[in-house]
Amino acid sequence: MSAQFLSRWGVIGVDGDDAVTFLQSQLSNDVAGMAESQLRMAGLCTAKGRLLGSFFVLRQGKQVLLVCRKETIAALVKRLSMFVLRSKCKVRDCTAEYQVSFLSNSTLASPMRVQWDEQGNAKASLRPIGDSMPGFQIAASTEQAQRGHADDEFEYALQQLGIAYVSQATVEMFVPQAINFDLVGGVSFSKGCYPGQEIVARSHYLGKVKRRVFQATAAGAPTLTAGLDVWLSGKENEPAGSVATVVGFNGQQHLLVELPVEDADQNGATFTVKNEAGEIQLKVQPPPYDVHQKGSVFE
Repeated sequence: MSAQFLSRWGVIGVDGDDAVTFLQSQLSNDVAGMAESQLRMAGLCTAKGRLLGSFFVLRQGKQVLLVCRKETIAALVKRLSMFVLRSKCKVRDCTAEYQVSFLSNSTLASPMRVQWDEQGNAKASLRPIGDSMPGFQIAASTEQAQRGHADDEFEYALQQLGIAYVSQATVEMFVPQAINFDLVGGVSFSKGCYPGQEIVARSHYLGKVKRRVFQATAAGAPTLTAGLDVWLSGKENEPAGSVATVVGFNGQQHLLVELPVEDADQNGATFTVKNEAGEIQLKVQPPPYDVHQKGSVFE
């Protein structure tokens, strides 16, 4: 099966004897407890629990690879490097060394799994969508992927799975729960401390999570962007939420929108976004899992 190049995604590499223990103290998920055959998601938060970046995490020996949106890499490398201090590891932008490609149907039988070859290349699976299991490939050789620029297909697959991610437009906009990061397996509540951990844990253990991400579409709309305000009809005094991710695919704009659960659960609620083209109505529906529960639905 052929792989198609992703131009909007890159790789941060963390190498060295202390790479795993260092990331264990920085990221929202359990890096020390993951096997080389596992794919996990994780976030890097501010002290106030706001996401600076989100990653697909792959581990091989003393090296950890973090796959994320390319435009966020420079700031994330700088941020992580500030906290390396005496840890024996180095954080660097590895995008020039690896090629990230989309797999429309991964050959791996199980979801959220990674397969490494002898050259250090990896194939990763996400979750099933219908009869397919989308995934991605990280290859050191640039000859292994077609130059297809499949970013829209990959990001559409993520939208269909209800997996949000941080782009430049949404840095520090969301706590992990607001984009369902706890539900899709991006947060561990037993791994110990990391920046923002107290805020994230408090939202988990005290009461209901009031804001979640929902799927939305805008048929025939002009290009929308992440970070736009989302408005609820009848409550024009302030935005109801925000656009977390958006991708154009098959003539529609496909979004993940962060909204109050109470508003999104209303029958007949009308949500819109506004840009230079005017007011655009969204068709909002739940993601393919229950937003009212707690804990990972991907386990």
